[in-house]
Amino acid sequence: MKLVELTLLIIAYSTIIITIFVSLICYKRNMEKWETIAFSTSLLLLILSMTVTALDGKTDPGGTTGVFTLLSMILVAVTTPLGIMVERRHNIAPSWKKLLYAIATVLFVSTCGAYFMEQLNYLEYVVAVFLGVSVVLSMLLVRTTKPKKSMAHLEKTNRIFAIVFLVLVPVSLWVSYAMSNTGYHLKVGLTLPLVFTLLSANKLFDDLQRLSLVNPKIEPIEQHYKNYALSEREKEIASLLTKGRTYKKISEELYISIPTVKTHASSVYKKCGVKNRSELTALLIHQ
Repeated sequence: MKLVELTLLIIAYSTIIITIFVSLICYKRNMEKWETIAFSTSLLLLILSMTVTALDGKTDPGGTTGVFTLLSMILVAVTTPLGIMVERRHNIAPSWKKLLYAIATVLFVSTCGAYFMEQLNYLEYVVAVFLGVSVVLSMLLVRTTKPKKSMAHLEKTNRIFAIVFLVLVPVSLWVSYAMSNTGYHLKVGLTLPLVFTLLSANKLFDDLQRLSLVNPKIEPIEQHYKNYALSEREKEIASLLTKGRTYKKISEELYISIPTVKTHASSVYKKCGVKNRSELTALLIHQ
């Protein structure tokens, strides 16, 4: 069982690092939001603290490693729903986001205070429940809402992932509980590494799919140009935008100034009813 636990940690660790790298590429191309990068980063911080705990053999939650693990869990609990909300169409009131921030802030401060008072073990279960509820509600949000235009092509995959997640996590919890009843106590457990692997793998798949949209071999469907009444110049601009060209590259290729490129791009976005390059690409190629 130790081998299984270590293997899950290594898989989770590797998947998260790759996910952050790909997310940064997407962010640079204006295809990613800061919330999702923050989510992946919080997963990395948590898996790092868990890995150090496992390697050092420290099991006391009141230690320095324990406080960093709990703080990282709070960050994951906050960034998970934030990352989901920026990709879904929902009617969640802003007040709920403020409540999420408030709870996280209280737990963050309480955890730091409990560490200095050597009472960290009392907050361990509270933080774990906060993380569990946050992740489960986020998966339910995926199941009950529709994606934004830029994420529409991933809807089927996201819904399948949500089902797999809601099935595997309880099974993993049961296995960990069964192992504890036999007298064997896992240092990290199976549930959290499994959750991190699933979450980061799903995010990685999303980003790779979006990057695959920016493909020079894929051309927007001609009928879409007519549907949105794009001019000939706007068609050229839209085609180059979907291929991942920067404003500077488009300017050089079409022999026009960068401000002119920006003006045409803004007109294209307005006519197509989108806000950025990724939404435009998804609309013109996959609509």
